[in-house]
Amino acid sequence: MSTQPAPIPPLWKHRVFQQLFWAHALSLFGSGLSSLALGLLAHQLVGASASTVLGITLAIRIVVIVLCSPLAGQLAAKWGARRMMAFSDVMRCGVLVGFFFADAVWQIYALAVLLNLGSAIFTPIYRAVIPDVVTPEQYPKAAALGSIAYDTANILSPSIAALVIALVGFRGNFVIDGFTFLASAALIIGLPRLATEHATNAKKSTVSVGHGLKAMFHRMQLRQSLFLALQTSIAGAFVIVSTVDLVKNELRLSDTAYAWIMGAFGVGSVCGALLYARLSTRLRNFCVKSSAPLMLVALVAVAIAPRYAIVMAAWSLIGTSYSILGVRGSELLAENSSGDERPHIFAAHFALSHAGWGLTYPLAGFLTTALGFGETGWVFAVIMACVSIPTWIAKTREFP
Repeated sequence: MSTQPAPIPPLWKHRVFQQLFWAHALSLFGSGLSSLALGLLAHQLVGASASTVLGITLAIRIVVIVLCSPLAGQLAAKWGARRMMAFSDVMRCGVLVGFFFADAVWQIYALAVLLNLGSAIFTPIYRAVIPDVVTPEQYPKAAALGSIAYDTANILSPSIAALVIALVGFRGNFVIDGFTFLASAALIIGLPRLATEHATNAKKSTVSVGHGLKAMFHRMQLRQSLFLALQTSIAGAFVIVSTVDLVKNELRLSDTAYAWIMGAFGVGSVCGALLYARLSTRLRNFCVKSSAPLMLVALVAVAIAPRYAIVMAAWSLIGTSYSILGVRGSELLAENSSGDERPHIFAAHFALSHAGWGLTYPLAGFLTTALGFGETGWVFAVIMACVSIPTWIAKTREFP
């Protein structure tokens, strides 16, 4: 008698995916909760120079991720994905406790290295594991849910952090925050031992650390994923870095207005992920082809008329397109990698995409200070057009 294979459960009944997803969500909330308290810690230590400390801390994040993320695949191959993700959570919990006792700027920098090292290990391994625990048909929705978790954490974390700080102080927030990483680690440890290991078997793996980096440049579809990531970093950096200058210095609006306008970006991103997950393949392809032109139009619109309502609408469009391109990039990585190489490819993409942010973040800040918001919008629109041309050509060939 032949046995029928066990049916694949839907995502919200899929135990392994659920535990991975919520572990990832808790990890994201943990990172978000620490950011506000870190700013207050820097202000307590150095006063008016806190922005400099935060800028250096952000630079440390980019450098650590770019240099260390490619090693995540090798670590997962040697020690196992489940073990390394749990280790990174426990390490970050210890780092947050360290922030509680920090009383010098150099300690903030040292702890920032370790905190971002944990992210450089956890995130690419998590992303590489998901294609192996869900079906190809389920993956777009799984990737979209990951994007929603990221955006939701960005939207809700400041409010939750403010509440926690009001109750226990910003140093106490670091300790409370540590429990989010312990909860994430508990979910990871609670996974079946082999659930995440069949693609990262140390005895069978012969893939080198540099394999993922080489593959990213030698395979057309993986190169396309890098172009998509670069597009999101161009528009995203301008939104994240330059909006505060427009709202506070040029429009002279309140902190609440700034929160609403950034919320429009986050809500647009969540809506984009939800939309993409529910569409047919043909409509998904259409959305991908339309996303960069929409971001370009939005950048031109705010450059011409940097008004509050226009910028809010433009940021909603950019957020939607940002999320769609991010999910499509994850699909390209999953479709064009397999077996032992997958953790290396996801890790290489994670590092290289952050290198793009490492360029666009300071560029947006420098140009906005030197030229103003509107002129910087024109510069970023031109950069977006130049970067998008090869991507549009590639997508035209892929989706005739």
